[in-house]
Amino acid sequence: MGFTKPGFTLIKRAIAGGLLSAAMVNAISSERKEQEVRMYVEINLEQLIQEQEERIGIQYPAQRPVIHYHLPADKSGNFGLYDRKTNEIFLQNDRYELPDWDVETVYDTINHELAHYYLDKLSEKRTNTNWPEYNDRTMLEKLGIKLISEGTATYIERKMNGKEDTFTDAKWPKALGGFFSSWELIPKDEIVYSGGFHLVKPIIDRYGEKGIEYLLFNPPKGQEMFNLPLYQQRILEELSRP
Repeated sequence: MGFTKPGFTLIKRAIAGGLLSAAMVNAISSERKEQEVRMYVEINLEQLIQEQEERIGIQYPAQRPVIHYHLPADKSGNFGLYDRKTNEIFLQNDRYELPDWDVETVYDTINHELAHYYLDKLSEKRTNTNWPEYNDRTMLEKLGIKLISEGTATYIERKMNGKEDTFTDAKWPKALGGFFSSWELIPKDEIVYSGGFHLVKPIIDRYGEKGIEYLLFNPPKGQEMFNLPLYQQRILEELSRP
């Protein structure tokens, strides 16, 4: 037995009304959550920067980054990002509901993106150039720079949240294809973030900001990309020289 036309129309109206109400509730909830995130960041920003400086032995510039509570339209899908050209941090605005976007995630994300800001400003201080810079680089060079960039930001993030290094040398790719998840040549997140963290950790543990600065301008090259201990040994030896 089918629906009569009037009954079907009422049902459609009811469904439409329900969807509209749900959309309004979600919009209100997201707006409220966005305000909570904004308030959390604004209240805690200076403390987070100070704690990073004390725990890692780094120094932020006096200037603070501009923080936006939305992502650019073409960058959806990330929790946050940093624009090195404008010195702006962008935080996600459509994941404001638990469990994806809670205070713990906001804490990790803002620490990670602050780290990118710090690295960029450190480069500007030393060379007057933005960092990282991928133009006119080979694929292998770009990958090496990305490993240092995300690995160092993840180091600072984990230094703040206490998460351990669970990556091992055995997981490190021994060939170029091992760094990528598909034929589209998208680097694997585990390699870029956890692997990058594992890559830079012994250097920053020992040398702090001096180690970070050296890593910025001395990423792995050639066969070092496939031999993690070889790269770490070279950097540690070079830093140990008077």
